[in-house]
Amino acid sequence: MFDQVHSDSKEFCSTKLSYRSTNPIYEIDLEFLNTQEHMNIYLNIHSVPIYSQKTEPNQIPLKIEIEEKIFHCFVYRLSGGQRFLLTPEIGLTLVDALKNNREVTMTLAEYRTVFKPEDFSDKFEKFLHPLAFQNPFHLPF
Repeated sequence: MFDQVHSDSKEFCSTKLSYRSTNPIYEIDLEFLNTQEHMNIYLNIHSVPIYSQKTEPNQIPLKIEIEEKIFHCFVYRLSGGQRFLLTPEIGLTLVDALKNNREVTMTLAEYRTVFKPEDFSDKFEKFLHPLAFQNPFHLPF
């Protein structure tokens, strides 16, 4: 799913590319958010929150499988325990794999999802370079 927020002020413009899970109880959503300053990649879950451990507050282990390679890393747990921010390095690895038509499997606690690369390159290009459009509504105040 692709969303775009357009404003005459560039600091308020953003684009979002989302991959919704088919099973929100056991799977993970993937969300790319692009603003003028940066691009963030989030993982979202919809059922039981994941709580951080005392030894690593707000750092949650993530397992990523790309073909035969397995990566272990941490994602940053945001308030509420249902939204997680990927590091830029892991984000680049993810984008590279999907652009090169490789499936990516992510496991976050008991949640697991396989992301298929179908049309990812085209969608990602549209996400990075959205078509500009003019707001047809001009209010008098």
